[in-house]
Amino acid sequence: MGSKTFYEELLTLGQHLHERERLALYKFLTKNKENTYKSDAIELLHSKELKSSIANGEILYVLKNNVVSYSVRKNGSSVFEENVRQVKLHDFSRLQIKKLNKFFAQTEVEVIWNYPLEGRNFQEEGSYCIHSYPYFDLRYFSNGGSRLVGLVNKMKTNDKEILTKLRAL
Repeated sequence: MGSKTFYEELLTLGQHLHERERLALYKFLTKNKENTYKSDAIELLHSKELKSSIANGEILYVLKNNVVSYSVRKNGSSVFEENVRQVKLHDFSRLQIKKLNKFFAQTEVEVIWNYPLEGRNFQEEGSYCIHSYPYFDLRYFSNGGSRLVGLVNKMKTNDKEILTKLRAL
């Protein structure tokens, strides 16, 4: 059996993922899965519902009244954590797809964080964790403060090393 890629390793870390790794993983997913997310977005916009999975979690996206939310459950569980996060979409389809790309990546990082694949690290059972502000909201970078401060702080982030490791296949 060959050695794991850094991405495959991150899928097993769960609650042991550092914040910098989660943010870099978000950036990686928005670029690396852009085509998949685009086709998923089109499917969701047409059918109003989309099922997906990553790591050890199942995701259900629902679109209602121009608002998308996601519910999630651990593989094998019958109970969903409902409406974990939601986002209001723009009226223009091009902007909807762009926003859904970010929303899908955010969701997948949160699922990996909470429901990782089995790995060498022990995972404690607990409640489903998310950040108050998603990575695509500048308030994330200012701890809920000003978007301007968030923009400045976002520009200062340096995750080049982690992204390079993620891109190495």
